[in-house]
Amino acid sequence: MSQFDIQYKALVERIINEGVWDKDQSVRTKWEDGTPAYTKSVISAQLHFDNTEPAILSCKRVAWKTAIKEILLFWQKKSNSFEDFHKENVHIWDEWEIQEGDWKGTIGPSYGYQMGQEVRKLNGEVVDQVDYLLHQLKHNPSSRRHVTSLWNIHDLDEMALNPCVWSTQWIVKEDKLHLIVQQRSGDVALGVPFNVLQYQVLQMMFAQVLGYELGTLTFNINDAHIYERHIDAIEKQINGPTHDAPSLTLNEEIDNFYDFSLDDIRIENYKHEGTINFEVAI
Repeated sequence: MSQFDIQYKALVERIINEGVWDKDQSVRTKWEDGTPAYTKSVISAQLHFDNTEPAILSCKRVAWKTAIKEILLFWQKKSNSFEDFHKENVHIWDEWEIQEGDWKGTIGPSYGYQMGQEVRKLNGEVVDQVDYLLHQLKHNPSSRRHVTSLWNIHDLDEMALNPCVWSTQWIVKEDKLHLIVQQRSGDVALGVPFNVLQYQVLQMMFAQVLGYELGTLTFNINDAHIYERHIDAIEKQINGPTHDAPSLTLNEEIDNFYDFSLDDIRIENYKHEGTINFEVAI
């Protein structure tokens, strides 16, 4: 059983045994049939990894290639466009495509759009958050201001979905690059396994191109929840078979973050149980 399987099972059990329902409230999310998508949740959950093994579940199959393609679309290409998503065969955002207006064909000014906005001053130029972060981590590692944010209050009302993972903080200590991720809302059945893996891979890419050792990954989930229609399946999932963690490696020849592609990330000997098709709440 992997580190992530152990922590994930504990989180699911905590939510099921200690979580609170939101059935006393009018919830935004709905199922495809129009009925309210209620959740059971706990406040302030944390997953913490020493990064000695991949943070990928074995109690179900995780679509790791799609997860990595999504993080590259947001952090490398800095895209919010369905044209770009579909070129990479990424369809996880299809239900949130804006159909008309200025943001037609996109998810609005969210995720990749925010990463690509030139908002930071650097050596007489204005650059985006990714380029500023890479420069500062390399040339000013002792800073405690290595933070990115997708929570732009000026654009929230135009977004198809406000960012769930909305902030990162990067810390360099003893030549190790540590990453802390802030997630306002975590769908434990669907989103969390995806998000944890993709930010671990992002951290690995940053560490390699900046010349740091890989530090810890801390994932804070402010509202960790399981949807009502997911509970039976996820209970069966966490009580089923598990396997040892696979291997995760990067192409060591890459020294520029923007040169990484999916082909440069390798997950080998990934043994897992089957895919679980959880219904998506919108």
